[in-house]
Amino acid sequence: MLSTIALIASEEGAHHPNGLWLPGDWKEVLWGTLAFVVVVAVIAWKAGPAIKKVMVERSERIGSHLSAAASQRAEAEAERDRIKAALADSDSEAARIVEDARQTADALHAELEERANAEVVALRDRGAADLEAARRQAVANLTAELSRLALGATERVVHHNLDDASQQVLIEEYISRVGATN
Repeated sequence: MLSTIALIASEEGAHHPNGLWLPGDWKEVLWGTLAFVVVVAVIAWKAGPAIKKVMVERSERIGSHLSAAASQRAEAEAERDRIKAALADSDSEAARIVEDARQTADALHAELEERANAEVVALRDRGAADLEAARRQAVANLTAELSRLALGATERVVHHNLDDASQQVLIEEYISRVGATN
């Protein structure tokens, strides 16, 4: 095999003084390779268990981190589901509250409308009573004023022609006629 490598190196044109593409002497390469293999074997023999132990510990640590992450993920998903359920409940609760408020508003509206109608009826009745009282007062005032004016006019006209009894009878008849027409 070494001769094949040497042959390939000589065909391509060597760049080293010995004509091979491997630098230096063959013995040096052989002893260097042998020393390398021995050093690697000693390191593997002495450091191998420690490296293996470190690798196992690292695998266990990564495994524990993965299991902790998986449990945290499961807890987070459970919390997410609980929050989603709470949101769904809050939506239905909000809809219920809005419906209760709407029903309360409708009941208040009906009650206020009923009160307003009752107040309108009461105001009409009170207005009609006030109007009737004012009409009666006006009739009484008008009757009194007409009686006074009639008495004054009759007194002047009839004063000379009638006696007091006849005059009084005429005034009463006039007042009765004015009261009957109103």
